[in-house]
Amino acid sequence: MKRKKANPQTLENEIRDMFARLQGEAVNVKDLIDLLSLSHKAFPEVRNIVQRLADSGFIRKDNRKYKIIDANTAEQKQQRTSPNLIEGTFDATSLARNYSFAFVRTEQGDFYVSAEDTLNAFHGDTVLIEPYYRNNKSDYCYVRRVVKRASTSLTGSLQHSSGRYYFICGNPKIHQWFDVTDPCGALPGLKVVLEVINWGNRNLSKPPVGKVTEVLGPEGNPDTELLAVIRQHALPLEFAEHLTSEIEALPEDIDVNEIRNRQDYRQLVTFTIDPSSARDFDDAISLETTESGWRLYVHIADVAHYIIPDSKLFAECLNRGNSYYFPRKVIPMLPEKLSNKVCSLRQNEDKLTMTVVTDFDEKGNAKRQSLWESVIRSNARLAYEQVDELFEGKPVDIPEAVIRQLQTARELSSLLTQKRLKAGYLFFDLPETEYVYDEEGFVHHMTQSLETESHKLIENFMLVANQFVAERLTELAPKTMYRVHELPDMEKLERLSILLSAYGVNLSFRENLNFSLQRVLRDLPDETFHRVFDRQILRSLKKAKYTTEHLPHFGLAMETYTHFTSPIRRLCDLVIHHLCKTHVLHSSNYKLSSKQLVNWATIASEKEIVADEAEREIERVMNTIYMKEHVGEVFDGIVIGMNSSSLFIQLDRFPISGVLKVNQLPRGKCIYDDRAQRYRNDRSGDFYQLMDSVRVQVMQVTDDVYFELVQEEDSHRHHVSPLTPKVTFQKRKNSGRNKQHNSRGRKGKGNEKTHRRV
Repeated sequence: MKRKKANPQTLENEIRDMFARLQGEAVNVKDLIDLLSLSHKAFPEVRNIVQRLADSGFIRKDNRKYKIIDANTAEQKQQRTSPNLIEGTFDATSLARNYSFAFVRTEQGDFYVSAEDTLNAFHGDTVLIEPYYRNNKSDYCYVRRVVKRASTSLTGSLQHSSGRYYFICGNPKIHQWFDVTDPCGALPGLKVVLEVINWGNRNLSKPPVGKVTEVLGPEGNPDTELLAVIRQHALPLEFAEHLTSEIEALPEDIDVNEIRNRQDYRQLVTFTIDPSSARDFDDAISLETTESGWRLYVHIADVAHYIIPDSKLFAECLNRGNSYYFPRKVIPMLPEKLSNKVCSLRQNEDKLTMTVVTDFDEKGNAKRQSLWESVIRSNARLAYEQVDELFEGKPVDIPEAVIRQLQTARELSSLLTQKRLKAGYLFFDLPETEYVYDEEGFVHHMTQSLETESHKLIENFMLVANQFVAERLTELAPKTMYRVHELPDMEKLERLSILLSAYGVNLSFRENLNFSLQRVLRDLPDETFHRVFDRQILRSLKKAKYTTEHLPHFGLAMETYTHFTSPIRRLCDLVIHHLCKTHVLHSSNYKLSSKQLVNWATIASEKEIVADEAEREIERVMNTIYMKEHVGEVFDGIVIGMNSSSLFIQLDRFPISGVLKVNQLPRGKCIYDDRAQRYRNDRSGDFYQLMDSVRVQVMQVTDDVYFELVQEEDSHRHHVSPLTPKVTFQKRKNSGRNKQHNSRGRKGKGNEKTHRRV
């Protein structure tokens, strides 16, 4: 006898219980209906519940039937480790750009996945895929299970239409709208936090669903937008109350006995060089001239003296991973008492440090190096701008003793730069955007900061310390953490070589790769080439990461390297300090296990990625807010990149990039050459390529800045340089029929309809 229909939640619980009782026996939807004595009218509802349970990983499909997955069984273990299923990270960038595919990034390579084969995965989710290969290389895949969500809380905007509320995520890579069950009193136009309660089902056209849990404020307000990015990435704004006792117990004064047990470098002339806005100073420099050359002291804040591995504060460092730098706000890795006061190497204050001492000969070769626990007293807090003005011969307010050291440091730094370039060091000319804000927090002006001589000086000296510490720990510690940059993927370099050759630049693989890329960067003929191709080359390289594997750092041309010089703002550096105290200085008994170091290296890499994404996201938001005030205005810019649907334009007036859709180009079919990143108009014979100058008008500003090409005679010009090869294309020929029309005196009108249609 068929029973009455149960409510959806009760029915789902009954289906779960039935699968549990079946103990792994596979059944189909019809079998379930019979086992539960349901009417066959319940088929659609049961099917939806079964599909949802499969998406959540409670059951899995087995030859058109379903059976339970017990996380504790050998079967589940086999599924996770099976060569037929591998784990990866879902990348929805292309879906967000309205393509019908996405990618899954795995250790075996990147796999293409069609939109209908993605289950309900969203950007950043950890997924299990069934991979397929071509010529032993990753090709395409099917997403079989979502293992872990990147986040269950999202930030974005609330919209209202036809009596229903919708949520649009602020991260454009979250490519679907969400139904909202409870707007929590929020109104359209407000930024909100959405808790996802159902991730939907693409196969059944079921949208994801969530409820509003927090209202952040009005869209477009800088403080609201910053808070939205912070919430989206689940960054901790405050230090938890359970840390209060440890923070309060930190001594602000240095014990006399501690100073006695350290090298006392307070008599040295010492200085810090940082951005003018910095508040946490974790590195300082001293330099002496010797009979054979120089003695360089790199002093680094001794954070490890205050934060020990089994403390709550160390656990909080693991949680944060690094400091996060945003416009007008910093989320520090350490409490302010440490980051800005106790550990910060502030002027005219005694501070505990770890010091790397290096003796150089007159050619800049390191002859002797050592590491010490020390105490210093900084004599001057300098900004990069001050030091550059000194080097340019301008008057500066710097103590004379410090000026003498800076001039000496400049000489040593120049030698170190030459040595690094000779070793294969890759230098990219990539200026960073600096924002100037008004009193309400809106962007008032923006500029680009270049890496100047003062930046190179500090970088050179920090590299000396980092490399030495890495080499000593490699010799003395059972295991350590490295900062590595693996060799580039040759397929990417080959594609880069083809692209460069289209613009007259030769990338040869007949010599050391570092020297090949170094030569390309050095021989780019002008600023426009650097503006475009420095980033193209950088994108062809792998991303640096932290690991316990002893691998080289390709970009720095170093076999052994780590991060030691920024323990106030980076987890790796703090860990390295503890390893130094245990294995090099023997002043600590903390034994960090191999398992801990592997885990911490993973955390450091993952948190660095989070910081990069969050900082890029807020930069994108600030740029769009700024450009909304310029809709309708006309700007000059250059083409810095393109894909099969768009050209990417960087403005000359502002360091802002936007999108010029191909359908905005003059009429005629545009054929895209992916290898050369070039569009050809088959009607006019004209072409659009990298480095072209264009005049564009701002059409609209939403998730990005969108342009249209200004209809003027000189709105598009090709970049001219000695390297750029001439590119010519023939116009599309008229058909024989049109030629006949023209011969009859209807010149110019034979293909008029074709022109309109195209």
